Amino acid sequence: MKPFILFINGSPRKNGRTIEYLKKVMKGAKKEGGKVKLIHLIDFKILPCLGCYSNSPKSCTFPCKQKDDMEKIYPILLKANGIVLAPPSYWFSVSGLVKNFIDRLTCLENNGYLLEEKIFASISSAQESGGDEVSHYLISVFNEMGCIIPPFGTPFFDERGKGTWKRKELEILGRNIVRLAKAIKGAKLL
Repeated sequence: MKPFILFINGSPRKNGRTIEYLKKVMKGAKKEGGKVKLIHLIDFKILPCLGCYSNSPKSCTFPCKQKDDMEKIYPILLKANGIVLAPPSYWFSVSGLVKNFIDRLTCLENNGYLLEEKIFASISSAQESGGDEVSHYLISVFNEMGCIIPPFGTPFFDERGKGTWKRKELEILGRNIVRLAKAIKGAKLL
């Protein structure tokens, strides 16, 4: 079985720098034998979290009580061996699309760490600065959810394409995500 890697565009634009970088990582994953799927959060109606966990952790159930298009995304997330989330930096943080998406993952974390052992990486772009803040935030969140962060799993770029990596090196991240997913699957078989 080929590892299945889900790529999520967290930008409201489908043809900007964020998707350009994401597609380079996808190319590397495909070269390494991964099965890839790309979704754009802008295509889904994702309502804000209702805050059930704050009332009582037991009231935060899966499936989520909030009914919207997350019901279409949850099964894809659960099937994926790896997740690559690419948000732009908006005022040193993730876009509103991505923040609503992350908040709505609380039900997965609260009901048995359902994203545990999935590989997670993020790619962020920023007009001026803020990409590093976005990357560090996302790694903290998904690590707390039990995901495995690969080495160099948080490249970020400014408007000139300068950042932690060169654009051409993004394929390496895609290959490494698939390699790590294969290693984890192999370890589970032992």
